[in-house]
Amino acid sequence: MNFKLTIALIVTVTAFSSYAERWNEQQTQVWNIVLASYEDIEKRDNNWTDKWVTEDAMVWGNSTPMPRDRSAVKRWEKFSFEDGSTNNVAEYSPTAIVVHGDTAVAHYYYSNGTTAKKGEQKVTHGRCSDVLVKDDKAWKFVAWHCADEAKKY
Repeated sequence: MNFKLTIALIVTVTAFSSYAERWNEQQTQVWNIVLASYEDIEKRDNNWTDKWVTEDAMVWGNSTPMPRDRSAVKRWEKFSFEDGSTNNVAEYSPTAIVVHGDTAVAHYYYSNGTTAKKGEQKVTHGRCSDVLVKDDKAWKFVAWHCADEAKKY
């Protein structure tokens, strides 16, 4: 790793750490919901959308041509979860969380390492912006946009 990249990484990690130390209770609640939803996803629990996503949610990522509603997310997740791959490691690093009343936006980076059924390993890095609303005193996702970083080779 070159020197400039190492310094940039150290500054970024330090910024994440110092930012999280200043979070208020609501920001912490929102981030904990983001992490809890990923725990269910990593366990390949296809009912995670019923638990964490509002019925009227609309989400969009770089891998989909149009926004998807909750039932479409669930159908495609089922397809993805049954592909025989294994989640090996995942990391989520918040960059900013803003809460206004019953609405929150969480921006973060992610890194995932998986092994496909045939044994090929894949590492994916990217970023997400999640919009959550307080629904019956619990935070749920109403929208998100996630995008894998483009390969740099």
